[in-house]
Amino acid sequence: MEKLYNSSYLFYLKLFFIGGVSTFCLPPFSIFPLIFILGYGIYIINNVNSLKKIFYSGWFLGFGWFSFGLYWIGSAFLVSNTYQVFLMPLAVIILPSVLAIFWGLAFLLAKLISYRIRSSILLIIVTLSLSEYIRSHIFTGFPWLMPSMILTSNEYIIQIFSFVGSYTGNLVVITLSILPLMLYYNWKYKYTIFFMLLIPIFSLFLCAFLRFHFRENLKINDDQLITIVQPNIKQQDKWNLIKRKNHIKKLVQLSKYKSEDYQNRYRVVIWPETSFEGLIPREQNLLANTAKDVIKDDKTSLIVGLLSIKDQKLLNSLAILDSSGNINYKYDKIHLVPFGEYIPFRKYFKSIAQLISKKDFSSGTNKANINIEGIGNILPLICYEILFSSEVRSRVSKNTKLIINITNDAWFGNTAGPYQHLALTKIRAVELGLPLARVANTGISMLISPYGEEIIKIPLNKEGVKTTKLMSRLDKTIYKKFGDYIFMISILFILFINRLIGLKNNFIRF
Repeated sequence: MEKLYNSSYLFYLKLFFIGGVSTFCLPPFSIFPLIFILGYGIYIINNVNSLKKIFYSGWFLGFGWFSFGLYWIGSAFLVSNTYQVFLMPLAVIILPSVLAIFWGLAFLLAKLISYRIRSSILLIIVTLSLSEYIRSHIFTGFPWLMPSMILTSNEYIIQIFSFVGSYTGNLVVITLSILPLMLYYNWKYKYTIFFMLLIPIFSLFLCAFLRFHFRENLKINDDQLITIVQPNIKQQDKWNLIKRKNHIKKLVQLSKYKSEDYQNRYRVVIWPETSFEGLIPREQNLLANTAKDVIKDDKTSLIVGLLSIKDQKLLNSLAILDSSGNINYKYDKIHLVPFGEYIPFRKYFKSIAQLISKKDFSSGTNKANINIEGIGNILPLICYEILFSSEVRSRVSKNTKLIINITNDAWFGNTAGPYQHLALTKIRAVELGLPLARVANTGISMLISPYGEEIIKIPLNKEGVKTTKLMSRLDKTIYKKFGDYIFMISILFILFINRLIGLKNNFIRF
């Protein structure tokens, strides 16, 4: 072991693989005990004394975590001719490298604050949790692959998000991962620390178990129906104008399946993001005729994902059509994907930007929710927007009955990407206590209950349509009421323990 510690290359390689192996505790594998592998990585970095080496160590642990966990982004360069294949390293190497800097800085900061002592483990928990919060907000944010995703492994554990949200969930997971190894430290008060951390975590898991076990029976309205349509159109075919007629035909046929059984009941038929090749308003007549073909009574609405042009701006949009083919509401995506929908600092890197895309999307400005007759207030979100808990929470009103998230994960093929995206979607439903309809081009499409249950589901890479009755929302969740204040209080709690033990032991200082 000493030889391994002295060999920096082997030590960093070890940390890289520890970070990589730890990602198997995330969906779709969800091997929960592997969080303790991540904890072991944190443990051995905590024992590093050199400031330079501790930054590199944290970076390699993070690089393993992000490169293994985000490998699927590279498949976007293979499924169609939209991107140049030689730019793939930008996604599979550079992105994880940049994200790993947050982890490296977190370990470095913890050591700087407690530089006179060998152990800074409590401060690492704090700084690493804060680094995850920061990277979820800075430069538009990228809250993907946060450690808290581990807590989506089953319907009992996921209830934790209703109490504390995803950012405090990161703190819980990081603390839990390192907790058993704290007993190896030669601390006079290590058992005090251990139980001061274990008891709140155990209580949280117990509350999560009890919440789901004694969940209330949600009211089901027989006259409110949700239909999810998954056409399973390959990404390389989606923008083929020659095939558009067949794509629309498939969407219409799926939407009309057993539609006679749903007459005279309020129903929302949902198509995925960018359902077919075309632009609003250029395709206004086609869209109107398609809606008339699908909708056979005044109580049915059709939600279509489509691109649109307004004032020379390209927008990623969601439109709601009625039985007359009129667009009653249009929502334009607000939170865009960097490098996917726009190139940051395009004017400074024009040549490289042109290789990736010729034109940037523009952000929408309308944050107002939709009111659909017979259904109620609905919050629309397009793809990536579902990731941002604070933003989604801020747009939920006291009258919101349903979240609709249309997306297209066809870019990522049969990889971990769609499963991770679904896990993040489930977190939003549980955090806010709202049913959530997720409709994806190639899957996974699902209606999720306010408890994170899979009510109806169309698996990945399957064509299908399913209809179910809409359930009621939960009146409140603790996270919905207090938001990220819970995260700040949790951080202060860890710092309080750190300070308290430091006063007694003069071994852990803050």
